[in-house]
Amino acid sequence: MKTSTTFPLGAVLSAAAALVFATPTLFLPPDAHASVKLVFIVVGSILFAIGVIRVRSEGRTRKQSDAGTANPELAPE
Repeated sequence: MKTSTTFPLGAVLSAAAALVFATPTLFLPPDAHASVKLVFIVVGSILFAIGVIRVRSEGRTRKQSDAGTANPELAPE
């Protein structure tokens, strides 16, 4: 029986995006410039988009790789 573990990079990127989004609220003063906050919003959005794409691709590749190693009697013909 072959087990393969994958690192959930999509979930990690999504969590990092949440931290980036929260950083201005937690650490910057309320009267900070909007341009500084905009940088955090843009970076967090990019991280979140990459995380979502990665989660969707992880599910697709895992199902395809499992289909070949699963019970061959149940595989569609």
